[in-house]
Amino acid sequence: MEMIPHEELKPSNGINYAPMIDFLFLMLALFATLAISRAALYDSEVSLAELKHDAKSSPIRAKKEIQQINISINAAGSFKWMTEFQEYPMGNAKEIQEELARQYQIGALAQDKAKTEVLLHIDRKAPWEPIAKAIFAVRELGFSVHPVYELFED
Repeated sequence: MEMIPHEELKPSNGINYAPMIDFLFLMLALFATLAISRAALYDSEVSLAELKHDAKSSPIRAKKEIQQINISINAAGSFKWMTEFQEYPMGNAKEIQEELARQYQIGALAQDKAKTEVLLHIDRKAPWEPIAKAIFAVRELGFSVHPVYELFED
Protein backbone atom coordinates (compact mmCIF):
# COMPACT_ATOMS: atom_id res chain seq x y z
CA MET A 1 0.00 0.00 0.00
CA GLU A 2 1.29 3.38 -0.96
CA MET A 3 0.92 6.59 1.01
CA ILE A 4 -0.07 8.78 -1.98
CA PRO A 5 -2.53 7.43 -4.55
CA HIS A 6 -1.42 7.26 -8.19
CA GLU A 7 -4.27 9.60 -9.33
CA GLU A 8 -2.81 12.49 -7.33
CA LEU A 9 0.71 11.96 -8.66
CA LYS A 10 -0.39 12.17 -12.31
CA PRO A 11 0.04 15.59 -13.88
CA SER A 12 -3.19 17.37 -14.78
CA ASN A 13 -3.84 17.53 -18.53
CA GLY A 14 -6.44 20.32 -18.34
CA ILE A 15 -6.09 24.06 -17.70
CA ASN A 16 -8.34 25.79 -15.23
CA TYR A 17 -10.01 28.60 -17.21
CA ALA A 18 -12.10 30.01 -14.36
CA PRO A 19 -9.51 32.64 -13.23
CA MET A 20 -9.00 33.83 -16.83
CA ILE A 21 -12.75 34.20 -17.39
CA ASP A 22 -13.08 36.13 -14.12
CA PHE A 23 -10.27 38.44 -15.21
CA LEU A 24 -11.91 39.03 -18.60
CA PHE A 25 -15.23 39.93 -16.96
CA LEU A 26 -13.45 42.37 -14.66
CA MET A 27 -11.68 44.01 -17.62
CA LEU A 28 -14.96 44.22 -19.54
CA ALA A 29 -16.66 45.90 -16.58
CA LEU A 30 -13.75 48.34 -16.19
CA PHE A 31 -13.75 49.41 -19.86
CA ALA A 32 -17.55 49.67 -19.97
CA THR A 33 -17.46 51.95 -16.92
CA LEU A 34 -14.73 54.08 -18.50
CA ALA A 35 -16.62 54.39 -21.78
CA ILE A 36 -19.84 55.43 -20.05
CA SER A 37 -18.14 57.97 -17.79
CA ARG A 38 -16.16 59.42 -20.72
CA ALA A 39 -19.33 59.80 -22.77
CA ALA A 40 -21.08 61.45 -19.83
CA LEU A 41 -18.22 63.91 -19.35
CA TYR A 42 -17.64 64.94 -22.96
CA ASP A 43 -20.97 64.45 -24.70
CA SER A 44 -23.29 66.02 -22.15
CA GLU A 45 -23.27 69.47 -23.73
CA VAL A 46 -23.69 68.48 -27.38
CA SER A 47 -27.06 69.48 -28.75
CA LEU A 48 -28.25 68.89 -32.28
CA ALA A 49 -30.15 71.50 -34.24
CA GLU A 50 -32.18 70.73 -37.32
CA LEU A 51 -32.37 73.29 -40.10
CA LYS A 52 -35.46 73.17 -42.25
CA HIS A 53 -35.21 74.59 -45.74
CA ASP A 54 -37.93 76.43 -47.54
CA ALA A 55 -37.60 76.89 -51.27
CA LYS A 56 -38.07 80.66 -50.94
CA SER A 57 -35.87 81.36 -47.94
CA SER A 58 -32.13 81.17 -47.62
CA PRO A 59 -30.84 77.94 -46.03
CA ILE A 60 -28.98 79.65 -43.20
CA ARG A 61 -30.55 82.35 -41.09
CA ALA A 62 -29.09 83.89 -37.98
CA LYS A 63 -30.94 85.70 -35.24
CA LYS A 64 -30.09 89.37 -34.96
CA GLU A 65 -28.61 89.11 -31.50
CA ILE A 66 -26.81 85.80 -32.08
CA GLN A 67 -23.92 85.63 -34.52
CA GLN A 68 -23.54 82.31 -36.33
CA ILE A 69 -20.44 80.83 -37.87
CA ASN A 70 -20.94 77.95 -40.30
CA ILE A 71 -18.35 75.23 -40.74
CA SER A 72 -18.92 72.15 -42.87
CA ILE A 73 -17.30 68.74 -42.54
CA ASN A 74 -17.56 66.59 -45.65
CA ALA A 75 -17.43 62.80 -46.05
CA ALA A 76 -13.63 62.88 -46.39
CA GLY A 77 -13.32 64.72 -43.04
CA SER A 78 -12.11 68.03 -44.49
CA PHE A 79 -13.36 71.39 -43.21
CA LYS A 80 -14.77 74.49 -44.92
CA TRP A 81 -15.53 77.84 -43.31
CA MET A 82 -18.74 79.00 -45.00
CA THR A 83 -19.79 82.62 -45.35
CA GLU A 84 -22.70 84.11 -47.28
CA PHE A 85 -20.53 84.66 -50.36
CA GLN A 86 -17.68 82.16 -50.29
CA GLU A 87 -16.33 78.97 -48.76
CA TYR A 88 -12.81 78.83 -47.34
CA PRO A 89 -11.13 75.42 -47.00
CA MET A 90 -9.53 74.72 -43.64
CA GLY A 91 -6.77 72.14 -43.29
CA ASN A 92 -7.54 70.94 -39.78
CA ALA A 93 -9.33 71.80 -36.54
CA LYS A 94 -6.35 73.86 -35.35
CA GLU A 95 -6.81 76.25 -38.31
CA ILE A 96 -10.48 76.67 -37.38
CA GLN A 97 -9.44 77.47 -33.83
CA GLU A 98 -6.84 80.01 -35.01
CA GLU A 99 -9.33 81.72 -37.34
CA LEU A 100 -11.93 81.97 -34.57
CA ALA A 101 -9.35 83.47 -32.22
CA ARG A 102 -8.19 85.92 -34.90
CA GLN A 103 -11.72 87.09 -35.69
CA TYR A 104 -12.48 87.46 -31.98
CA GLN A 105 -9.32 89.54 -31.43
CA ILE A 106 -9.99 91.92 -34.34
CA GLY A 107 -13.59 92.46 -33.18
CA ALA A 108 -15.40 90.65 -35.99
CA LEU A 109 -17.14 88.49 -33.37
CA ALA A 110 -19.14 89.68 -30.37
CA GLN A 111 -17.12 90.24 -27.21
CA ASP A 112 -19.66 88.12 -25.30
CA LYS A 113 -18.83 84.61 -26.52
CA ALA A 114 -22.33 83.46 -25.55
CA LYS A 115 -23.64 85.56 -28.46
CA THR A 116 -21.63 83.58 -31.02
CA GLU A 117 -22.67 80.11 -32.14
CA VAL A 118 -20.61 77.79 -34.31
CA LEU A 119 -22.76 75.50 -36.45
CA LEU A 120 -21.05 72.34 -37.70
CA HIS A 121 -22.74 71.11 -40.88
CA ILE A 122 -21.74 67.45 -40.85
CA ASP A 123 -21.96 65.06 -43.78
CA ARG A 124 -23.70 61.83 -42.88
CA LYS A 125 -20.62 59.80 -43.92
CA ALA A 126 -18.03 62.00 -42.19
CA PRO A 127 -15.61 60.19 -39.85
CA TRP A 128 -15.97 60.88 -36.12
CA GLU A 129 -12.38 61.95 -35.42
CA PRO A 130 -12.46 65.31 -37.31
CA ILE A 131 -15.92 66.03 -35.87
CA ALA A 132 -14.68 65.52 -32.31
CA LYS A 133 -11.52 67.54 -32.96
CA ALA A 134 -13.57 70.45 -34.34
CA ILE A 135 -15.96 70.38 -31.38
CA PHE A 136 -13.13 70.36 -28.84
CA ALA A 137 -11.19 73.09 -30.69
CA VAL A 138 -14.19 75.43 -30.71
CA ARG A 139 -15.12 74.70 -27.08
CA GLU A 140 -11.54 75.28 -25.97
CA LEU A 141 -11.93 78.92 -27.03
CA GLY A 142 -15.19 79.26 -25.07
CA PHE A 143 -17.65 79.34 -27.97
CA SER A 144 -20.76 77.19 -28.14
CA VAL A 145 -20.82 74.59 -30.87
CA HIS A 146 -23.90 72.97 -32.36
CA PRO A 147 -23.64 69.99 -34.72
CA VAL A 148 -26.31 70.37 -37.40
CA TYR A 149 -27.78 67.64 -39.48
CA GLU A 150 -29.83 68.24 -42.57
CA LEU A 151 -32.23 65.73 -44.04
CA PHE A 152 -31.66 65.46 -47.75
CA GLU A 153 -34.29 63.80 -49.87
CA ASP A 154 -32.95 61.31 -52.37
